[in-house]
Amino acid sequence: MGSFENLFRPVQIGKLFLENRIIMAAVGTNFCTAEGGVTNRLKNFFKARAAGKTGLIITEGAYVSQSGKECPHQLGIHKDELIPGLKELVDTVHQEGSKIFIQLNHAGRQTVSALTGLDILAPSPVPCKAIQEMPRALTKNEIVQLAAAFGRAARRAREAGFDGIELLAGHGHLINQFLSPDANKRQDEYGGSLENRMRFPLMVLSRIREAVGRDFPLSCRINAEEYVEGGFEQQECLTFVQRLVAEGLELLHVSGGTYESSPMMVQPLSLPQNFFAEKAWAFKKALNGSVPVAVAGRIKDPYEAERLIKEGKTDVVAMGRALLADPELPLKTAAGRIAEIRKCIGCNQGCMDRLLMQKDITCLGNPLCGREGEFEIKEATLRKKVLVVGGGPGGMEAARIAALRGHEVLLCERKNRLGGKMALAAVPPGKEEINDLKRFLVDQLQRLPVQVITDYNVDLNAVKEIAPDVVILATGSKPLLPSLPGIAQENVVQADDILSGDRVAGKKALVVGGGLVGCETACFIAEQGKEVYLLEMLEEIGADISLFYKILLFDKMQELGIKLHPVTTVMSVEGETVIAEHKGNKKEFKGMDTIVIAAGYEPDQKLLSQLTGNKYEVFSVGDCKEVRKMLEAVHEGFECGFQI
Repeated sequence: MGSFENLFRPVQIGKLFLENRIIMAAVGTNFCTAEGGVTNRLKNFFKARAAGKTGLIITEGAYVSQSGKECPHQLGIHKDELIPGLKELVDTVHQEGSKIFIQLNHAGRQTVSALTGLDILAPSPVPCKAIQEMPRALTKNEIVQLAAAFGRAARRAREAGFDGIELLAGHGHLINQFLSPDANKRQDEYGGSLENRMRFPLMVLSRIREAVGRDFPLSCRINAEEYVEGGFEQQECLTFVQRLVAEGLELLHVSGGTYESSPMMVQPLSLPQNFFAEKAWAFKKALNGSVPVAVAGRIKDPYEAERLIKEGKTDVVAMGRALLADPELPLKTAAGRIAEIRKCIGCNQGCMDRLLMQKDITCLGNPLCGREGEFEIKEATLRKKVLVVGGGPGGMEAARIAALRGHEVLLCERKNRLGGKMALAAVPPGKEEINDLKRFLVDQLQRLPVQVITDYNVDLNAVKEIAPDVVILATGSKPLLPSLPGIAQENVVQADDILSGDRVAGKKALVVGGGLVGCETACFIAEQGKEVYLLEMLEEIGADISLFYKILLFDKMQELGIKLHPVTTVMSVEGETVIAEHKGNKKEFKGMDTIVIAAGYEPDQKLLSQLTGNKYEVFSVGDCKEVRKMLEAVHEGFECGFQI
């Protein structure tokens, strides 16, 4: 194992032994039936992670009662009819040599009645600020019934053959709601003091133990911190955890955040890696080795995972999104193939952003995530000469897959480097990890028989000279320039020019356009100590930004003193003055050294139009096809490389 001797040292959870200390944290998938049943898609998804030698897989939260369902196609364990499917899932994972726990959960107030068809239930009639639907307070009898539902779910888990159970007591779900003074305003024996607030969670634990016995491994995922005012604090949580251990807990899984503090729950790339490591250390010291401690929170680098265990910060590392991006991460690490790991970049585009829209998950960097049974990458029947024009994420992925299928691949990039807009996307504060995907793709092309030529602009004559069978156009997009009086002035520049370093903003800059690029460019300029104004014609600034990232980005803009002006349309530029209209009124922004245009992009289809009607088989991927996000570029590149 070399430098990963701690990461690949076995660990014991109760009577269960794991071959390594990498576990897959629960990640919602929306891969199940509408009734909560296991599907082939879910089995294939977990099979890939088990084959990648993850020591322990923890399923997404399985709802123990219909009232606790939070996603349309969430895993269920609320009725006996689901046991056969669950057993098939367990058998699939066991055949690959991994262990599997099922996470038991009830959403409480973090769901909607339109999904459950029932009242929203919670300790108190206090709505979740992220959802706003008013819940009904549970009666004492209903509390007892729900605890019994957890017990019945545990019995089903054991009958299905799971190796253990994880109880979700964090992330703002029902058990967390009872523990939290922010959500629990009860005046009876289930509210008020910590002892009272722990009563329902401890009752649930008792019912689980009654159902499965003392020899069945039990984990609990808790919030080290809620990050909400008046929430469940760490010191109280330490007391709660010590009670759990006394009652039979055998693995503590440390995480944090709720729906109301969502960026802390599923940290975007602007937050540090190993986010909860120090908090997990506090729990580990308090428990003094009585049970192993696992920690989640943007753990993606094997060297960092090894360090956390070696330094005693944790006993086990929990990876969720990292194993979406690369299910073979443990296998590659054990073999020393670190450069071949496709690292999660924390973008949330394919996973959490899609879950928020009630869609099934995927991964920006890994198009096979959630589609493991759909594609078999094998040598093509007919070997073709493939020209890929454009070395951005879509072009590189297309070249990678085409080469894996045995085609002769030439990739041409007009700039002197690969990466496309990834290079610009990685420039704003906190976005550096986007380069991890670029490094992976570049490394893959170097390992494969792909000929790469940079600093080469492909036109129709070049295509004719190369004489390919297939042309894949990944030429990306070009910035839009609004048609406005004065827009051609020397002090008017594109956001791309600022981010690339081709132009430098003056002491006072105005950014036109409040989408993702505009907001990030504004932060990039403001971090240089410059005064920045941002104008957006729509009412909402950042309408195209992921919720988890948007909250943090807006905090950053406020911290940097960026002056935001929504519902403000630029009419003209006159020297250093920008004339705009705000709700029918004229506004003047004077003394602007630099006016930065971030008005969006349009597809670069110049070569596509030249190739129309020619003999070549032509495909377009990414922004060349239609301007969207990086996820679509990578996935279309994959599919194009696969189908030729």
